[in-house]
Amino acid sequence: AVVSTQSTGHTVENNAGKNLSAVIAKRNIIYLYLLERIYPVTDYKHPILTPILMTVGWALTSCGLRSVADLKIGLYLSNFILRASKGRYSPDLIYFLSQTVRRTAGKHFEYVSNFAFKPSLLLKGDDSKPHPICFSTLYSKDTSGSDVFHGLLLTIRSAMQTYHDYTAFAGLFHTTFRALSELDTSSLHSDTTSLLSSLTALYTQYSQKTMPFLRYADAKPVSIKMYEPKFGEVWVRERKSKDETAHLKRKVKSEMKGAVREIRKDNRFISRLKHKERASADADRKRKVNEIMGFLSKEQGEANDLKYRKKRGQA
Repeated sequence: AVVSTQSTGHTVENNAGKNLSAVIAKRNIIYLYLLERIYPVTDYKHPILTPILMTVGWALTSCGLRSVADLKIGLYLSNFILRASKGRYSPDLIYFLSQTVRRTAGKHFEYVSNFAFKPSLLLKGDDSKPHPICFSTLYSKDTSGSDVFHGLLLTIRSAMQTYHDYTAFAGLFHTTFRALSELDTSSLHSDTTSLLSSLTALYTQYSQKTMPFLRYADAKPVSIKMYEPKFGEVWVRERKSKDETAHLKRKVKSEMKGAVREIRKDNRFISRLKHKERASADADRKRKVNEIMGFLSKEQGEANDLKYRKKRGQA
């Protein structure tokens, strides 16, 4: 169960709009950490990981992001999708990354209502070197907005390296890099700005793909029309009568075999039924004989006892 309050499928929608850090509890993060190490992530469809990935994708796109804690949970879930999906496309991941960057860009772009954190939250001036966001620091209160922004760029780089073979790579990350180009990064650390520059170069490198033209699916060639030969009426009539006679003979022979087979089946059934009735009658007769013999032996015992008592009395 990924959703902390109600983990069943028909109640997961009740958490839509709630903060992501409130929906995904710490124990759920531990479950995710263990699941990707226990079960194989290379399976195309897995009875446990596939529903988990769907639920995590729903949480990324439907829960509220209003604080640094929500964004940290979102980045951890994004990296979980990248590791557990093993290169398979995840629209929820691309949507989360795009909307987070668009919201950070501020008034230049529209954003969805559940991405409601302040744009300045991730771009606050901080001279300290950004710290990585990992499992141990996920619920730490010392994480700054610049650390989260640096982690966001690292997640975008991982997603680009995962999807770089896709023909539509440029279209997938176009909105994200358009929003990144509008960011004011003057107050960020040099490591973050260099990472952003390397992402731009990586996007330019992976976008150099020629997309093929759309075309209809290959259709089967139409076969040449065949014309049936014409025969004389007399020959056709004689041939037809011979064919019908042979067909009827074969049909009679087949029906005869079927009738013999059914008769044999009926005989076997009747013999089994008679044997069963005979066995039942024998068992009943044997039971009655045993009852009679028991009664006679009892009577004989009583007679012998009476005879013995009379003999003792005379003596």
